[in-house]
Amino acid sequence: MVAEVIRTVRSREGREVVSTAQVITAPDVDCPADSRITLPDGRITRALTVSHHTAPGLPVPQSVEVAAE
Repeated sequence: MVAEVIRTVRSREGREVVSTAQVITAPDVDCPADSRITLPDGRITRALTVSHHTAPGLPVPQSVEVAAE
C-alpha cells in the first residue's frame, strides 16, 4: 500500500525531514534507510525511515512502514 501524503519524520540522524510517500509492505521486506524505491507512478525516491510494526496477540498483520523522500 502506498500513501502519497506529506508528513514530517525524523531521519536516522534525528533531523526533521519531509516524507512525501509512505509504503506499507510485508514484514519480511528488507528495505534499509537510503534504499532506492520506485513508486507505482514511476517516481524514484529513497527510504528515509523504516518502522517494523508488530501486534503480538492481536488479530492484525505485521508490516513494515517505509517513509520515502
